[in-house]
Amino acid sequence: MLKELLLYFFVFCAVALGLQSCGGKPFACIKVEGNEDSIHVNQPVTINGYCSSNANEYNWQVDLDSIYFTPRFTISFPTAGEKEIYLFVANRGKSAAAIKKITVRP
Repeated sequence: MLKELLLYFFVFCAVALGLQSCGGKPFACIKVEGNEDSIHVNQPVTINGYCSSNANEYNWQVDLDSIYFTPRFTISFPTAGEKEIYLFVANRGKSAAAIKKITVRP
């Protein structure tokens, strides 16, 4: 009986949360598609948060300026320098954050 209840609970949580774990703490992960070390000014680069886990809300802040709310987006930088990308993920009142730095070359 207990095994059946646990199985039903797991199935319910998997369906209700889109196959995310039930109540698990989110983990924020940032991947820069292509060359992660550096990019050039005005070169489009895709920033990907799909490597995050247990997240259903994505809040990005790029270089303390641009804001995005999708798991993946493309951006280019008009000036050279070190740029910071912040990702805040959340799920059911729990949250996590990650920071990634990209060097933009002339």
